[in-house]
Amino acid sequence: MAIKNYRDNVCAVIRAKPGSSVLIFHRKGLPDDTGWQFPQGGVNSKKDLIEELKRELQEEIGTGDISVIKVSPDTYAYDFPDDLPVKHKQYCGQKQRWVLVELNSENAIHFNNTNAEFDAYRRVSPQEAIFEVIDFKKDVYRQALSDLGLI
Repeated sequence: MAIKNYRDNVCAVIRAKPGSSVLIFHRKGLPDDTGWQFPQGGVNSKKDLIEELKRELQEEIGTGDISVIKVSPDTYAYDFPDDLPVKHKQYCGQKQRWVLVELNSENAIHFNNTNAEFDAYRRVSPQEAIFEVIDFKKDVYRQALSDLGLI
């Protein structure tokens, strides 16, 4: 049996203040009714996870000014579907650590960065985030949100 090669990744669950809703983000270039997800990105496993998360958030949503609430106790993996056009073809999927955070200022979110992958965001319940995400990520979302105490 071949060993699968997963890309190291971190996923941010941004809890909206006040309340129990979370922020989901819409991927640029996709129809309005698809492409919703939490910010995530590749990390160097030799570097500090939270610093890598802040870097990813700065690139993707314009701010890495966060307060960390909780880091997932486990790592979660998902495989890319065969028909998915992915830019990291050397990987079969992604292996993620999830981090529950709050933004120190939601007003700092912007999408005018060169590397911005999103063009909008909205507040949803954690259960709605599972519903909105693409099918091949739903199991990971469900497990990680449960482990972070959000569902």
